[in-house]
Amino acid sequence: MWILELLNTIVKRRRFIIINTLIVTLVAATISFVLPREYMSRTTILPPEAQAGFSGLGDLSMAQVARAVTSFSLPMMASPSDLYASMLKSDVILKKVVDSLDLETIYEASSEWQAVTTLRDRLMVRVESDGIITVEAISRDSELAARIANLLGLELNELNLQLESKRGGQQVDFLSGRLLETEEELQDALTELREFQEQHKAISLEMQSAVLIENLARQKANLTAAEIELNMLRKSLRPDHPSLIRQQLMVQEIGNKLVEMECGGGTRADSVLSALDIPLDDIPELGLRFSVLKRNVRIQELIYEVLAQQLEMSRIQEKRDTPVISVLDFARPAGQPFRPRKVLITVTAFLISLMASILLVVAYERLRENRSLSDLIATQMKETLVEVKRKPLG
Repeated sequence: MWILELLNTIVKRRRFIIINTLIVTLVAATISFVLPREYMSRTTILPPEAQAGFSGLGDLSMAQVARAVTSFSLPMMASPSDLYASMLKSDVILKKVVDSLDLETIYEASSEWQAVTTLRDRLMVRVESDGIITVEAISRDSELAARIANLLGLELNELNLQLESKRGGQQVDFLSGRLLETEEELQDALTELREFQEQHKAISLEMQSAVLIENLARQKANLTAAEIELNMLRKSLRPDHPSLIRQQLMVQEIGNKLVEMECGGGTRADSVLSALDIPLDDIPELGLRFSVLKRNVRIQELIYEVLAQQLEMSRIQEKRDTPVISVLDFARPAGQPFRPRKVLITVTAFLISLMASILLVVAYERLRENRSLSDLIATQMKETLVEVKRKPLG
């Protein structure tokens, strides 16, 4: 029932609705033609891989770098693309774009930073699902919009190279100092090893131990043979026989040599050991100390090699000027304006004015009906009062 009443109201007030809608639509269409045209140019950027281009940011976290060069803060799990997107809207890059294109004059800004703010408001930077960065610049001049978008990619690459070069220089200074320290530690380890070898005649403990064991076995065999011959002589000769005495002295001398080989002599002058022989009892301890000293030398050598390689890589990185930001699609001047969207403005104004006119008409009719009803009730009440006064008793 209410639908029929609504349709009846619309038909009844159709002239007002049509005129009001047409007026608002024409005004909106006129405004859309009067508004200044704005053009949008788009460029797409491929961030460098984390291993290659992202090394310019060093071991710093993405959030730290973003806070260092921009006024934005990033979550700790931000991707490299998110970082570069934030850098694109940083004051560092935008200021260079403003200075390069003299945007302070073009935007009629009162200061350089106001021009930077205006430029940031006219930029749209977003990261696609595949990590590609899309940069959209808006300007009343299509050529200027394309130049802004392209210059942003170039300035981003320049900033990344500066960060990379700065980090490379810092690494060169650090690694150079650390390399000198490691070289001194390596020389100390080599000196300690050389002094140990000179003191204990430890040229090659494995070979010296093998020779010592072989000599010890030979002396043991000689001692056994001499003892057997001595026992045989004792059975056939007198105790004071020269041959028996000579054999006893030989057995005693071989035994002394064995003791010296196992425990070491009193002095090198009195020792029968070779200059390269080491007492058997000292071999385990000397072998352990020798292994520790050789290990220390090897550790310092490895550290030196690693630091030398990193130093050379840092020097290359410091002088590197190869672009690490790849621009996939350069911006071109747009053929059609981005704003104002005349059709959208006109259609939106038409629909809004139509709905507003209908609501206004319905509200007006409701108000009239309520007013008529109120007047009818008031009239009836007056008639009733007059009738009561005329016939008070009924």
